[in-house]
Amino acid sequence: MLVVAAGGSFAATAALTCDKSTPVSFVNTCAPAATFYVAGSSALGGAISSVITANSTTGAAGYFDTTGTVPFIVSVIDTGTSNGVSVANPTNAGKAGNGVTAWYGMSKASLTGGTSVPVLVVYNSYMGSAAGVSQVLATAKEVSSIPESFVVKVGPTANVANTCTAVTTAIPILGTTSTVTTASNKVACSSNAAIMADIAISDVDVTELLELYPAAAKAKLSAYTRTPVAMQGFAVGVNNNFYNALQAAQVTAGALPSTCTTGTYSEVCQPSISKAQYASLVSTSGSIKSAAGFIPGDTTVLTLARRDQKSGTQASSNIHFLSDVCNVLDAKSKINTHGGALTARRATDSTADLVIHENVQTGDVETDLKLTTGYSIGVIALSKANSTSYKFVKLDGVSPNFAKGSSTLYSSTQLRNNMIDGSWGFQMTAYTVAPTAAMTYDAKKAPKAEFIKQMVADLSNSALHDLSAIGYFNGTAKATKVSRVAGNNCSPLIAKSN
Repeated sequence: MLVVAAGGSFAATAALTCDKSTPVSFVNTCAPAATFYVAGSSALGGAISSVITANSTTGAAGYFDTTGTVPFIVSVIDTGTSNGVSVANPTNAGKAGNGVTAWYGMSKASLTGGTSVPVLVVYNSYMGSAAGVSQVLATAKEVSSIPESFVVKVGPTANVANTCTAVTTAIPILGTTSTVTTASNKVACSSNAAIMADIAISDVDVTELLELYPAAAKAKLSAYTRTPVAMQGFAVGVNNNFYNALQAAQVTAGALPSTCTTGTYSEVCQPSISKAQYASLVSTSGSIKSAAGFIPGDTTVLTLARRDQKSGTQASSNIHFLSDVCNVLDAKSKINTHGGALTARRATDSTADLVIHENVQTGDVETDLKLTTGYSIGVIALSKANSTSYKFVKLDGVSPNFAKGSSTLYSSTQLRNNMIDGSWGFQMTAYTVAPTAAMTYDAKKAPKAEFIKQMVADLSNSALHDLSAIGYFNGTAKATKVSRVAGNNCSPLIAKSN
């Protein structure tokens, strides 16, 4: 674990005073006593932000103490990495890395051995579940071979102050149309370093991921604790063109009422595809190889917007539609060999009629689903169900985002309840992954066990955050009422008594 020390390295260099008076001086002159690095899936991103930054004097959540000499939590904007991958800042053109979020402040004393100290908390969701898990499983020597491990750092180096600056103008976020807005407690830092992740967030269990980085693939999973923290939903989305075409075809075929006009988005008029149809589209052995498989005679080019092999979303899709990781476990390694599953179509299987994109992030899938030419289709998180830039379709006649007969999109609570009672079955158990033995800041510092323990508890607690299409395991009445028979994502959902 990287820790930047503030002590003098050269006799001729005067000791640098830690100045806690402003956010900028704090991040530039005060060395972090610890860096707590969270990596992986973006699905629980809102929950991670909530539990990290909540006012630590008013509840169980919140990892910073703002009642002492540093009455602020600094939002650190990463301008030195591109989507979590290290690049020279001039190349990055001053843009903020997409996927990296960080906060700097004085820790809650209970998390750092009874003393409040400067702590940098970094969350990197770029590349998703497998990248995050890989950064936890890799050794300290190997982690720098994983591009996503390069994230923002704060504090001085060899008694030379860092060069982070106040965010006084909006900063474009690389790879998006969004910007980082200005605020008194926001700073932009271009410095970055390879840091070993302390805890990973994964859409599925480690054994269910499709691909880890080589640096992590040989890790002994017995040395790590994988804790289920939530159930999260997925669904099939399509662009507006394909939605309209499916709708019109199903009206003509009598599967939808004749009163359904083009583009009507409601449960009654929402077109349906079958699980078998989607499986046929995404499998190399499937007979559906174009839009004609859904609309006979339609020659419009169809884009399949899937994720890459390091994605928990893609692993979820393969489990649900292709029975991947549901059959064969290697008896010695206990790692899934993916035997018995249908083989997924990859980008190399593209044809003139079916263009397959292997997207790195959820936002890339959304870009495909917003195409205004041709047709597009893909699996995406159910939390996106209220989007109107693209639409969801029914699976086997069941709507993911409308109640029976309704023309009003589900609220966040309704999306969750539809999962909790088992009405929507395309859901996976998300996990945290962390070393079983307490990690350390370095050989001379206190263990990180309290940080890890707190985050695992907080992410599964519905009383601390309220995310769309997430079924929680602890907390208030929002707690999930379904679970898996055998505790893995291949087993069927069963009702619980709570």
